[in-house]
Amino acid sequence: MSGSVNSYANPAFAEHQVNVSTEYTGAAVEDDKPSGFVPESTADRLARRLASFGGGSKRDRSSDTLVSKGSRSSSMKRKGDAVDRLSSEEGEVEIIGDGQQSRFLNDGDGDDPSAPSINRLARVSKLSGIGIMILSLSIFSTLLSILFFLIAVAKPRYRNYIHATGNLAPITASLLSAIFAKAIEISFVTVFTSFIGQALSKRALRKNSQGIRIADMLMKGWVYQPGSMLTTIPGLRYAGRSVLGIVCLFVVLCVTFYTTAADSLVSPKLRFGNWGAVNLHGVVWFTYANSTALASRCPAIISSTLDGPMNGSALPVSQSTCYKVHNSYQPLRDFTFYTDSWKEYRADPSIPRDELIRRPTGWTTVVNDRYYGSWLDVSDAEGVNNVTLAMPHGGVVPSVRNITLNDLVQPEAQSDFGNIDVTASVISPAINVLCYKLNATTVRWFIANNGSATRNGTLDPHVQQIFNFDPDPSQTKTVASPPRYLAPLFVSAPTTFNIAIYASAGYDDPSMYALTAANATSPSYSFCALRSILTSRCSTTYVSANGGGNVTVDCRPDNPSALARILPSAQDTYQAQFKDISTELSYALSLNVQDAALSRILAIFATSPAPGFNPALPSVAEALAILYSNSIVLSSVGAQFGTYESSNNYTGISAYPEPLPATETFRARIRTVEYASGVSDGWQASFYVVLAGVMVMNLFCLVYFFVTRALVFDVTDIENLFCVAYNSRPVYVGGRGHGRGRGEGRGGGGEGEKEDGFYGRGPRGRQFATAFHVGVEDDKFLLHRRG
Repeated sequence: MSGSVNSYANPAFAEHQVNVSTEYTGAAVEDDKPSGFVPESTADRLARRLASFGGGSKRDRSSDTLVSKGSRSSSMKRKGDAVDRLSSEEGEVEIIGDGQQSRFLNDGDGDDPSAPSINRLARVSKLSGIGIMILSLSIFSTLLSILFFLIAVAKPRYRNYIHATGNLAPITASLLSAIFAKAIEISFVTVFTSFIGQALSKRALRKNSQGIRIADMLMKGWVYQPGSMLTTIPGLRYAGRSVLGIVCLFVVLCVTFYTTAADSLVSPKLRFGNWGAVNLHGVVWFTYANSTALASRCPAIISSTLDGPMNGSALPVSQSTCYKVHNSYQPLRDFTFYTDSWKEYRADPSIPRDELIRRPTGWTTVVNDRYYGSWLDVSDAEGVNNVTLAMPHGGVVPSVRNITLNDLVQPEAQSDFGNIDVTASVISPAINVLCYKLNATTVRWFIANNGSATRNGTLDPHVQQIFNFDPDPSQTKTVASPPRYLAPLFVSAPTTFNIAIYASAGYDDPSMYALTAANATSPSYSFCALRSILTSRCSTTYVSANGGGNVTVDCRPDNPSALARILPSAQDTYQAQFKDISTELSYALSLNVQDAALSRILAIFATSPAPGFNPALPSVAEALAILYSNSIVLSSVGAQFGTYESSNNYTGISAYPEPLPATETFRARIRTVEYASGVSDGWQASFYVVLAGVMVMNLFCLVYFFVTRALVFDVTDIENLFCVAYNSRPVYVGGRGHGRGRGEGRGGGGEGEKEDGFYGRGPRGRQFATAFHVGVEDDKFLLHRRG
């Protein structure tokens, strides 16, 4: 056997300079068959056991019996340490004695029922304290890991349970999730390492097994300290190739990332949910464009006693005056933003000018929400500027905000980061403006003759067809023949860059008319009819946020949420009551006042010589629609949603089909930002493997601890391994035949040398793959190399 002198790093071994075998020879493999060894027979053992009933110590009695029976060869009587042998089916365990006669206990043939049994001594009851604790931790870890996995898969939304004012505060929910995740991790590590210890210990105790290697005993440390794998790479090479090693590496991965996976998939976080169809409810307080109701909501500072009813009005003048003041501020503000949008439009050459539908629309504000309009129709056929501006329904926002009716978690309840997105299938208020250019001759039909009820000139047939006027040539006719409208009769033609307003009595005609004088040098006029429509071709989308939201209207022909797709009988209806609101607003905006600034701007818009739309300026039709966009939104707040056939066909003239106030239901698609569990980004879905892995391994360990008959002494625990190693003696090799034998001295003296081992240094290289079994002597567990 080739050898080398080893210098021990441990000072305790400094005096021992031994030849350490660097390779195993064929003879060394057969070291369980030393020459001259005569195994103890059954008769010898029986005699020795009978003699043990005599006086003296058990140790002395055993030695005397062995000597008297001559069961040992003469080599066993040499001076020095005696070598004990433990004979088994697999081989012999050599144990270095302490100077006394060695004893041999064969614990595998069943001949001596009084002999100590390694399996009996190593057995630990499942009902012991350690057994009950491991089983309890396994049940706890399994149940919680299953719960965490199910929560991550189900992705529950906690709605009213977790939010700033809910049953559980978000920060408390996150903290509880982190605590339970850590508890699962700690208990799972304890349970799984206990399983590894049981599996390895039972392998070491079985005689027909492969035994355990040093590399196998490192696996528990990997679970406790994943970084230790980097410092024990040789052990990783050997243990990582076994089935248990592969499972252990997977568990290490799961344990390392479990709290991260739980925080990502289980801990409640603000997340958008999926779009879902729901039925929302809204309160209908009054019909659309009810001017009396609108004025009554105005916060008048003047009391009704100071400015009471006048001219038979249902409301005090203070209320109507308040409404005019409030209603005039927002349209002018909207008009300013609209002109700013036109500056951007003209500066952007990428927008095709022939796509009239993409011309600026502007926006208006109601309370803290911004409402964006959309052109429903834009046409310039036959010299007619015909535009229809659709706006979102103003009643959707109050309905969504009504917690009592719809029980939606509001943005302010989600730590100021909540959100609600709603697309409602309801009618949309729209303003239609129809304008046509008149010259000095054709305009005479619309001008009273010296302030009388008679007209001048003749009605142009083309104008009559455009505006659906009664063609009766009677100059004094006051009522039109249905379904025609009676042409307006202005007191006088407006002066250059001014506007005249006219609204007929009654609701047979839903229009308010405006006549704009556009040019002084060559007199021309723009004659416009303005009326409101409730259309079913659009849907209203509300994107809420804390402090305000955005409300848009979608009028695309392929819009699946349009009310017309849900209610086939829905149709567009003119709302004649809006004529009262539009007339009041025109007066509030001073459109009928001589040389008003706003009138001049509108008249300049009307000076375009082309009959179509000017690509550089808005038309007077578009400008009027923008000015009235705020009023149609306010007119829809608290009004009908048109989701029933009776309310959809309502024109505002007759009584509403049901008593008011009433609750109306409308279809909507909704998604909300709420505290929820589950994956938020695509790559985070990989954490499902971690949660599933811990759950499956927990289930496996739980079944294992339930099924196994008993636990065993865990030889892989550090304190237990120390005791086993302490009871074990170093093995001597060499002598004749290089077999295992007894050495008379330590180091290089005698007939044997101490086997190449780990004295004074740790294992290296292939030593990690050295297999060991556990034996017993006098109730002591002994660790020996596999023979």
